Amino acid sequence: MTAIAKYTNIYTLLVAALGFVVFQSCEKEITVDLPQPDPKVVVEGYIFQGSRPYVLLSRNSGYFAPIDSATLANSIIYDAIVVVSDGTNTDTLTFQPANESPVKYGYVKQNPGVIGQAGKTYTLLVIANGDTVTSTTTIIASPPIDSLEWKVAGVDNDSLGLIWIYFRDQGIDERGYRLMSKRTSSIPGRNDRIFRPNTLLFNQNFYGQNYYFGVGRPDKFGEGLSADKYDQADKKRYRLGDTVKVRLCSIDLPAYYFLNSVKKSMDASDSPFGAPNNVQSNVTNGLGCWIGYGVSEQKIVCFPE
Repeated sequence: MTAIAKYTNIYTLLVAALGFVVFQSCEKEITVDLPQPDPKVVVEGYIFQGSRPYVLLSRNSGYFAPIDSATLANSIIYDAIVVVSDGTNTDTLTFQPANESPVKYGYVKQNPGVIGQAGKTYTLLVIANGDTVTSTTTIIASPPIDSLEWKVAGVDNDSLGLIWIYFRDQGIDERGYRLMSKRTSSIPGRNDRIFRPNTLLFNQNFYGQNYYFGVGRPDKFGEGLSADKYDQADKKRYRLGDTVKVRLCSIDLPAYYFLNSVKKSMDASDSPFGAPNNVQSNVTNGLGCWIGYGVSEQKIVCFPE
């Protein structure tokens, strides 16, 4: 055997051995023990101008915990003490199942008590799982909507478009804005059951300025509508002849920071290059939000002007 052949055989054996080691390393299972999160009460609460407060409470779970209907149902807290006050009036909310609540299951007050009013600050007190959770929110008066206009959006269909909202900031106090919409129709299955948050959420940049934004249909339209081919073709736009109610909502800055951080987290989760982001809860000793909404509403029938 020549020297060259000898060294070639040794090199081949070394490469084969290294490949075997790498292969074995890739096959080895690595177990990482992730710490369990500290138990926290999660709050989803809001009070709209002219409406009663609503609160849903749940328990937090681990990042890799299973997410299914049974797990979510078991996380709901049914036996908490929930108190809302506007500084003058105080209401203790009671838990209502889905078939009894005018909104959905959660803590509500059936009889008129504390009602959302612009200019008032609302305190939330929750006692659950041995913890006391508190938060405050202020309902800021929303500027009136100057006008709504439906415009065709896209070249694929001249009967689909966006609704453009025009309004002027009042230049009074710092705030955020959030747009919501609700479609009603005489066509069966073409109604959005509740107001659904639009993706447009922003903080005012200039006091006293005019604003206009295009409002598209929300991403989720309610049960049973996702399989409707007529509805799928709308592609987040409103159809010619739709009747739509648009809400312009003012929120205080802690509420804005919470909602904006949630939006950033959701946007980042859709991309492997998304930057990590922490949700900025506006509740003390818990997680989640307690939000007051100032409301301006206007209705439009979608026809070109």
